[in-house]
Amino acid sequence: MTHYLILESRDPYDSADWIKMQEIVVELKKNGNNVTLFLLQNGVLPIRKGTSFEKHFDNLKSLEINIFADFFALQERGIKEIAKSVEKSNLDRLIQLCLIPNTKTIWH
Repeated sequence: MTHYLILESRDPYDSADWIKMQEIVVELKKNGNNVTLFLLQNGVLPIRKGTSFEKHFDNLKSLEINIFADFFALQERGIKEIAKSVEKSNLDRLIQLCLIPNTKTIWH
């Protein structure tokens, strides 16, 4: 089985294709793949607790899509509270995820 590692560095507030990328994430999972979404840079902005995107990330988690957010990106943007479906992480984990056999990485 293929593992897709999606690196999301954009946010929905300034990237018109953000929603399309999220649809790709869901389709990859529905096609029987393992999918991990790793948010970094401005990709962490929509996971702030209380945003309109919180339910979106809950839905991804219910599909068994793992969601991680780069701790440094959160800290740099002053984000302390995040959606409960997202786990704070560091770049060490990102490197570990890249090394999983049969992993394909997509950076957006």
